[in-house]
Amino acid sequence: MTDLLSLSDLRTQFATDRGRVKAVDGIDLTVREGETVGLVGESGSGKSVTALSTMGLIDSPGEIASGSVELESAHLADDFRKQYNDPAFVDGDVIDLVKAPEEALRAIRGSEIGMIFQDPMTSLNPSLTVGEQVAESLRLHQYGGRRKDSWFNAVRELLPKISRDIDDEIVERTIEVLESVGIPEPGARVDEYPHEFSGGMRQRVLIAIALACQPRMLVADEPTTALDVTIQAQILDLIDGLQEDLGMSVLMITHDLGVVAETCDRVAVMYAGEIVEEGPVDEIFHNPSHPYTYTLLESLPSEEKERLTPIAGNVPDLIDMPEGCHFAPRCPWATSECTAGEIPYKQHGPDGVSHQSKCILDDFDTSEYGTDAIGTKQTSEPSDTPLLEVDGLQKYYQQGEGLLDRVLGAKEQSVKAVDGIDFTVYEGETLGLVGESGCGKSTAGRSLLHLTPPTDGRVVFAGTDLEELDSDELRAIRRDMQMIFQDPLSSLDPRMTVGQTIREPLKVHDLPASDPDVRGEVETDISGIDPNRVTVTVSDEIDAIVGSSDGVATAHVIVSVTGSEVDVSIEERLRVDVETDREGDTVTAVDVSVSPGASGRERRRRRVHQLLDAVGLEVGQYDRYPHELSGGQRQRVGIARALAVDPDFIVADEPVSALDVSVQAQILNLLEDLQERFGLTYLFIAHDLSVVRHISDRIAVMYLGEIVEVAQTDELFDDPRHPYTQALLSAIPEPDPAASTDDRIILEGDVPSPINPPSGCHFRTRCPQIIPPGNLDIEQAAYREVMDLRQRIEKEALDVSSARKDAAADAAEPAQVTADGGTADRDEVVEALRESHLSHTLSPALTDEIDRALGFVVDGDWDRASEVLAEQFESVCERSVPKLGTTDHPAACHLLDD
Repeated sequence: MTDLLSLSDLRTQFATDRGRVKAVDGIDLTVREGETVGLVGESGSGKSVTALSTMGLIDSPGEIASGSVELESAHLADDFRKQYNDPAFVDGDVIDLVKAPEEALRAIRGSEIGMIFQDPMTSLNPSLTVGEQVAESLRLHQYGGRRKDSWFNAVRELLPKISRDIDDEIVERTIEVLESVGIPEPGARVDEYPHEFSGGMRQRVLIAIALACQPRMLVADEPTTALDVTIQAQILDLIDGLQEDLGMSVLMITHDLGVVAETCDRVAVMYAGEIVEEGPVDEIFHNPSHPYTYTLLESLPSEEKERLTPIAGNVPDLIDMPEGCHFAPRCPWATSECTAGEIPYKQHGPDGVSHQSKCILDDFDTSEYGTDAIGTKQTSEPSDTPLLEVDGLQKYYQQGEGLLDRVLGAKEQSVKAVDGIDFTVYEGETLGLVGESGCGKSTAGRSLLHLTPPTDGRVVFAGTDLEELDSDELRAIRRDMQMIFQDPLSSLDPRMTVGQTIREPLKVHDLPASDPDVRGEVETDISGIDPNRVTVTVSDEIDAIVGSSDGVATAHVIVSVTGSEVDVSIEERLRVDVETDREGDTVTAVDVSVSPGASGRERRRRRVHQLLDAVGLEVGQYDRYPHELSGGQRQRVGIARALAVDPDFIVADEPVSALDVSVQAQILNLLEDLQERFGLTYLFIAHDLSVVRHISDRIAVMYLGEIVEVAQTDELFDDPRHPYTQALLSAIPEPDPAASTDDRIILEGDVPSPINPPSGCHFRTRCPQIIPPGNLDIEQAAYREVMDLRQRIEKEALDVSSARKDAAADAAEPAQVTADGGTADRDEVVEALRESHLSHTLSPALTDEIDRALGFVVDGDWDRASEVLAEQFESVCERSVPKLGTTDHPAACHLLDD
């Protein structure tokens, strides 16, 4: 297999006031023709910088300090030799992208190497239509339409309509590219803007731009990180299909090991600017030979682990890295040899298999690592006492409420974010709330806390109906109901230090306060003096700082006397006053007094220190600002702030979605420890099903504002009953290359708009098991296609003009052409529409009905077309709303109706 892209001793550095950041520090990586190579590692390891270096997109103050990036391309090499008169950056059929000038790199980007960037909304130009953005790549590389840089041409680039600037051939090619990436009705959507597309559709547009010119190499930088598992499954399936069709190579950059296991042929594991292990995907997952790879895999949640095993510490600062192995400070098997000189690569695996690891160890003993995490996962039984009861909760947002709307008499439309949900959370349990983005999970969490007032419904917390409380009473009860937000960087005030952030709720609620029913106790460890000569007095108010259990707050005091020196320490962040009696240099008695502090200010400071300890942060981080912390540390600050007021119930809204697997494991372990220590109850909102499975006792599945299924965690995974739940679970990437994905359910389309949700079962527009009428003899897959066609007709979203052109092109004889360029033969247009939307064979009678409806579409009578199809194909799923029920495992689906 020929090498297509080769990185050799590549070093990319960034100049800063503190020194040079060695983001990529001498890596070697090869991607062969038709191969998919995964590049994995934690955030900060250098993956994205490697991708940008490959594309020649490193901006100042960054630079490629040394090394080469070589691309094999015979035709481009010939073109460059002619254009640059035997250039130094071309050697035979190989082009060195590091030495190539910017003009040559522009010719390579898009034509030979395409790139999918991480965030589609920031990567797409909001002022240009999606069609224009796809066509731009075509114009530059296939139609010789590159313009010189000038103000005039810059203004022309902003013209919104693609048809004003390029000819019909490029328009048709643009539509073909959008169709190839699964954009429905691309002819009708080329003139739409990025904000009119869903997240999954925007990612498809990015893929279309990257693949418009059919490059031989695709660099995909975290292409599915921000997507739900169902949309992620669509995108990965799309990339896999396009790779097979085009024969291209893929460099897949991600921190999702499940994605790597399912898509990659080889894997390179990156840490602190270096590739520490590389080999075939089966070898890497089943025989990891570098400690970092092994510990990274061990951080993943699994069914067998009761407790996760995170990697200690963080990715190091990439300035002035010490000699030796960069992973040594975090490695459980590190020795003194690990920090002495350059670490060589060693060959592992069977003969004939290239599997290299940058480690001095031939192997390492994993028998003791993570042993406390292995065991049967126990699902805790919920108590019989409900803590939170939600009944018919609704949250609608009104549109058209502006002054101009009222003057013009605009009709108000409601966004039905949460549309009547019922559930109960019991004391001490964790209820997981899962579903795709846009289904209403976060809105439900905010509404039940009354952070945004519900439109309707009841929320009863600990026997109190929140709707009956005034603002002061609601503020008081929020001491017991807190929230951990999804993005810690945006939810923390950048102008406040860590200490100020955690201290703020204490000041608002006049805390910390002691419970008069709690008594203080002490446990002592005394050495160097007769214990009877030591007196320890503890205040009953220490519970204000350390909390309590079963009506008792405990302080742990250590008294050590060595000669004339007395050392008194305490595990908790309490005030300690010590008095000693002496006879000469001999200590004869020690009197220790333990208290929470004299002033409210001192107590708050000590409480903050105690909270920092509880969430695993250093007290030295008290005066730091959010931007000075890592993502995991910022999330710990958010957790500490939520715990500050000693709540009983916490809504955790996607608390680990933006974190690496190792930091994610740390936070999940922390949440479980805090739950046990403080008796907390969680509503855990997430779209990562493997995380939810690990931490939740029960799971509620939400779709488009409604809860469609509720069950104990193990039961839900073993026996999912609702088709939506089945699709969600099947879409979870398995971090095992040997796992089969043959039974994976790929949901088509996106979650419908909550402004006008579908009638009956909201999931029916995407459901692969939608129920056909009883008198209809039709296969399930064919019926799904017919229902999709119906939905497009109801939305008037069929591209009739493209069908006219197709019919004209397929006609044996030149057909009469209308003024709009389409064919006048109505039957041929109908046939073109049918064939472009239905791939399954139907009975003649059903085909006639569909053709009759499509005839009305061609005539412009969309309403009549919808009526024809509704009369023939209407499902029970659209006529009536399925009920959730009250059993131990209810699911709202007509398939389960008795």
